[in-house]
Amino acid sequence: MLRVGMAVRVKNPEYARGLVGYLIMQESPSRWLVRVTIPSFPPEEIILSLEESDFEVIQENHI
Repeated sequence: MLRVGMAVRVKNPEYARGLVGYLIMQESPSRWLVRVTIPSFPPEEIILSLEESDFEVIQENHI
């Protein structure tokens, strides 16, 4: 079961593949907002709207 705060690794879209983010809000039964930090200087954060099939859970603890 997915919950706000879980750490996830993005699988799609391709431009964000492999980045780690955190679930911040459920938009619909199968869609989530994910906060992702882009490694740059200074680091940038983006919010992605992703289907559950577009990411995988890598940590089940809450932040």
